[in-house]
Amino acid sequence: MRKIFILSFISIIAVSNSNAQSLSMTTSIISPTAVIKKYYQKNELEQMKKGELVDLYIERINVVVNKIPFIALTNKRGVSISDLGIPSSSNNIKALETQQENIKTFLDGTEKFEKTAAPFADKADLIDSILYLESILKELKMIRD
Repeated sequence: MRKIFILSFISIIAVSNSNAQSLSMTTSIISPTAVIKKYYQKNELEQMKKGELVDLYIERINVVVNKIPFIALTNKRGVSISDLGIPSSSNNIKALETQQENIKTFLDGTEKFEKTAAPFADKADLIDSILYLESILKELKMIRD
């Protein structure tokens, strides 16, 4: 009975490891959360409160930072390294995972800073910054379209 339990446990671990590997190989290069729900016109932004503008500003920074490192490879979410013909070797998967961890760490720190500092920005400067980041994102959409 004990042998069956041990063999079952080892089998479960082996299967979960192989599933984890296949999930890593199909992981999207660009974070699935890196998306803009709506682009705004200047007059729409002028009607918003500063807190809403800070949130939009942080959201746009998040999307830009998630996309910029990968523009030579793709500008679309949902694309994996194997979709691009990059071998799904452990080195390539590890490099992608490290890059995504670095982006997350950077964005966590940036979000904390912006939530502290951006409320002190002039409303007009926040609006200009949001529109600028949106223009970058619109340009990125046009690559390979």
